[in-house]
Amino acid sequence: MKLTKTRVLLTGASGRLGKELVALLQAEGAELSVPSSQEWDITKDLFPAIYPPIGRDIGGMLELVIHCAAHTDVPGAEKNRGSAVDVNIIGTCNVAKFARAHNAKLVYISSDYVTYRPMGMYAFTKLAGESFARPTDMIIRTSFKSRGTWGPEALTKVFHPVYTNADWTDIIAEKIVKAIKKDLTGIIAIGTERKTLKDLAKQEFKEVGEIPVENADKLLGYHYPRDCCVEITI
Repeated sequence: MKLTKTRVLLTGASGRLGKELVALLQAEGAELSVPSSQEWDITKDLFPAIYPPIGRDIGGMLELVIHCAAHTDVPGAEKNRGSAVDVNIIGTCNVAKFARAHNAKLVYISSDYVTYRPMGMYAFTKLAGESFARPTDMIIRTSFKSRGTWGPEALTKVFHPVYTNADWTDIIAEKIVKAIKKDLTGIIAIGTERKTLKDLAKQEFKEVGEIPVENADKLLGYHYPRDCCVEITI
């Protein structure tokens, strides 16, 4: 699908992935709406007043809803399960209802953690969110890291060995836009080649140290996924 003049609503625009997508969608010429969490509390069963069903506030009918907003604090999801459920399950249900009310396609940003067992609370809530997508919608299973995560003034160690298809946020965002332009539907796996998390970290910090992955569970308070690699779609 062409994104030029396509009416798009994006949740979570202030987040890491959201910021990258906003810039890319604007460059594609999309007519973009980015309600803040103050303008639209997705945990409430209320559509945002600034976007009535006819979509006239953004110049016509809404065509695409990209749902990035999420409770992404993985250890925090184990400690505050109610918050994770509110945002990732109830919130996603409300966003899906909003998309259906506009007859707009939903693009739901899920997580590669949903493929790993045993499943933690964060992964459970993201997987539950997938159930609200229609066959014509797109579910994106992916993982990304911010540039600058590792370095002398940032993280200096990484759990190892941990296998992943994750990459930098800007790279993943470009692939998401590519998937949207291809008008794909169903479950889409987005990432890059299989690698260890240490391999990714070394791209910006050659001296990164190791923490045995066996220590991760005790340090983080949940079973840390060791291998979330899948066959990549894009």
